[in-house]
Amino acid sequence: MVDASVPTLRPSELERLAQLDEHNELSAERMRSTSQRLGVPEEDLRRWLADRRAASAPTRRIDVPGTASPRVDVPGAPATRIDPPEAAPTQADAAEAAPTQADAAEAAPTQADPPEAATTQTDAPEAATTRIGVPDPPTTRIDGFEPPTRQVGYGQAGHRPSRIITLSEAAGGGLLPQISDGDVTTFLADAYRSLPPQEFARIDAVYTDGIQTTCRWLAEHTGRQCRHDLNQNGVGSWLGPRGAGLAEYMLSVLQPRLSSPNRFQPGPGAGVVDEWNDILSLYRFLGSLVADSPSRGHTITRLRGAQAAFLLHGLRLDLPPDLAYSVGPGLTTVPIDHDVIARVRARTADPVDAAALVTALFTGATAMELNAIPCVALTADALIFNGPIGYTHAPDLYVWVIPPSARTLLYDARVSQESRPTPNSKLFTGAIGGAGFRLRRLAAACEVSLPDLYHWHHSWIRRAGLLRMSEQPAPVRNTDLLFGLKLAPRPRRRRAR
Repeated sequence: MVDASVPTLRPSELERLAQLDEHNELSAERMRSTSQRLGVPEEDLRRWLADRRAASAPTRRIDVPGTASPRVDVPGAPATRIDPPEAAPTQADAAEAAPTQADAAEAAPTQADPPEAATTQTDAPEAATTRIGVPDPPTTRIDGFEPPTRQVGYGQAGHRPSRIITLSEAAGGGLLPQISDGDVTTFLADAYRSLPPQEFARIDAVYTDGIQTTCRWLAEHTGRQCRHDLNQNGVGSWLGPRGAGLAEYMLSVLQPRLSSPNRFQPGPGAGVVDEWNDILSLYRFLGSLVADSPSRGHTITRLRGAQAAFLLHGLRLDLPPDLAYSVGPGLTTVPIDHDVIARVRARTADPVDAAALVTALFTGATAMELNAIPCVALTADALIFNGPIGYTHAPDLYVWVIPPSARTLLYDARVSQESRPTPNSKLFTGAIGGAGFRLRRLAAACEVSLPDLYHWHHSWIRRAGLLRMSEQPAPVRNTDLLFGLKLAPRPRRRRAR
């Protein structure tokens, strides 16, 4: 068990790995331990570091006379040739000859879709047209990932090869061992082109469930039916009547942290209370979507489906660009089922001990955070509180949605703490121990493995809260995305090499 918040908040595993590699201080043992913690093969991590070094390599400047743009920067190209136009066809003309570039002539618009938006070539007068050839990527399928430097967006220009990652913890069973590391614009199409039909069908089922669950939630909270129209660009509200009541109640029990004006960074036209309502509703939705997720692959696939559903309602849900390698609920936590609950109940005598252990499994919270949870944080379906280090802005609010099978345990723990001769205000008083020592003993007695523990500030949900202020998406005509939104036929599969 690794506690990632003691004594101070540390950067994420990938950031630390990149820093060590940049200063030539990365050891084989560090690489091995990071691979085990993230559940990612070492070769994938090494490939990612190599891609990151290549991406940061200095560009080579080439002067081309007689073109509209006198200089062209080619990143990392060892050699560049200048071909006369009559000697080499353009990329648009080569769609049929090189199916791995766009997979088919009709799939070419997936880069920017409007032809004039493609910026990979320099337009010049007919008489002085010059083409600069840059070597294509060596393969269209890579079991690795690229540096998280590309902002997630919808309708942006540019295209990269399909990349499928292998999740080592998902081998066997009914889990999803291989998924795409692309964002919502290419996620489902990448899986369709690169995986066998049976594997794609499993991903498509989870992805579709994410769309349907999110559409039901959005229709309930906005009062608008799903018309599946990308041009709606609606605004809507994420707060339904029940959510507004919960927000008002939690404001009353946590008001010392919320009463100061200008505490939060205000959103457009939003005050302190609006900001609180917005983030509370978003966190509860994201947490409920993954609360019963059986694996990292399921979590990522459901969230990509949720992003597609937001687009169908004319809204935008931003997630971290390195989502597949992030930490937090559903990604680095332990799935909770009735067998785990039964074993914990049978091997613990105190309901507070049982609740603390199960909470550590589904939150991956640090000992400091678990010790700070007040009894009033427990609601019907979530733990909502200020956190041990207080607020700086709205996304710092803690919201852990409780899996349905674990809720009775936490209710029993609260009753036990409040019915003592001297009631305890903290939910898990006496169950964690110094630096989590008692919690580890409980886990060993119940034969469960605690996950690596990460502070809430590192979780993907909190990072999604930081990204939530993005503008609404422009109408998109990306063929791969339309396929993901169930609005276009299936793209052509990759041809065998």
